[in-house]
Amino acid sequence: MTFTKQLAIILICLIPASSLIASESNTYNRVSFNVTEQKQVNNDEIMISMAVERDQQDATILSDEINLALKSANEIIHSYPTIKSSTSDYSIRPVYTRDKKLEHWHGTASIVLISQNKKDIAALVQKLQKQLIIKSTRYSVSAERKESIQNGMIKGALKKFNTQAALISSNMGFSSYKLVNLNINHSGNSPRPLYAMASKSAMVADIAPPSFEPGTSTIKVTISGTIEMDFATE
Repeated sequence: MTFTKQLAIILICLIPASSLIASESNTYNRVSFNVTEQKQVNNDEIMISMAVERDQQDATILSDEINLALKSANEIIHSYPTIKSSTSDYSIRPVYTRDKKLEHWHGTASIVLISQNKKDIAALVQKLQKQLIIKSTRYSVSAERKESIQNGMIKGALKKFNTQAALISSNMGFSSYKLVNLNINHSGNSPRPLYAMASKSAMVADIAPPSFEPGTSTIKVTISGTIEMDFATE
């Protein structure tokens, strides 16, 4: 083997080792920590799930009854432009006796209502309860409002992170620091349930309008990161 080849092999073997030494030297004087901004926010959006449920001996008749109920409900909903709606959980299934004979058919379909207008949705639900039942009602912070609030909280969290970084550096005997990495995480705004499943007996001719209390949600912004502390150079 010639001297040139031997030198090339030695240089190739030294490359990973030198890279490792450089990498290790860059991890000195590093510290990781996180800060959290937390805020209680009034809920401004309500989501209500209502359902039509029917039992019939004939599946075709059952489907027709549910379709007519949905059509009637949607005609009422369309007169409230401040309310968004969608249909979900539409199903027709057989119900059997203990000896596995067909007893009847059970059908159900849900309508989900979403609005930031508490007065309109209360009036609408009052009308729909004459033919639909309330499955669930939840309050939350609307997406656009939550984003606006979080943007302001991020500014506060970043300021708090920088304050903590300077405090840690100075108390550890260093005069400066640089940012190595930074992560921003959002959490909170779990919808607050207000109603459980309503019974079929709730569908009567005259129903008082429902009363909704929005409550609050907790929104959090957590910033985690790593800094590398150093001595200032002249």
